[in-house]
Amino acid sequence: MAAELEEAAKQWVAHPAEGAAGRGAAARGFVRRLAAALFTKQAQAPPAQTPISVAATPPPEPPPAPTDGAVLPPEVIVVEDDAALADLITFGLDARGYRYLHFRNGREALDVLRVLETGGTTPLLLLDVDLPALDGYSIFEALQQEAPGKFRVVFTTVHGSEAEQLRGLEAGAIDYMVKPMSLRVALEKIRRWVGH
Repeated sequence: MAAELEEAAKQWVAHPAEGAAGRGAAARGFVRRLAAALFTKQAQAPPAQTPISVAATPPPEPPPAPTDGAVLPPEVIVVEDDAALADLITFGLDARGYRYLHFRNGREALDVLRVLETGGTTPLLLLDVDLPALDGYSIFEALQQEAPGKFRVVFTTVHGSEAEQLRGLEAGAIDYMVKPMSLRVALEKIRRWVGH
């Protein structure tokens, strides 16, 4: 993969005008592959000359399949308009076996969340504060009025001031994550919040 990335970078520098539109998608593809290599590969046994026992971490248990043909509700809902961050988070959720939904637009997210059947569960809602069409606080307020307690909300934003964090927590969110964020830390927090 390193050789592919190096070759792509050389091509981008040598021919900046060619293929500019596809560079974002290509870069996200490299990020996903790199994340897969860093976060999902099992430990490899060392060469035969130095025998050391390496305990492999078992893969996550798949969620139980519904017996009545019903679709299981999502465990995590990501409302994030930054494509690179959304790809990274959803890749991590995929790798850990979570059921999730992703929205890039606040209005679209609210429309779906209002009618989403949660089957008696309380999904985790990772809610970006700055979204196109409708901001995270407005979504949260609407959900609190129409369906209080339906979601456990964690705000995500680049605004990391104490006042901003208190605003989110005082509104009723269970936590507040400041971007940029570590994928490993985010996944560990999600594991604790979801209990998975």
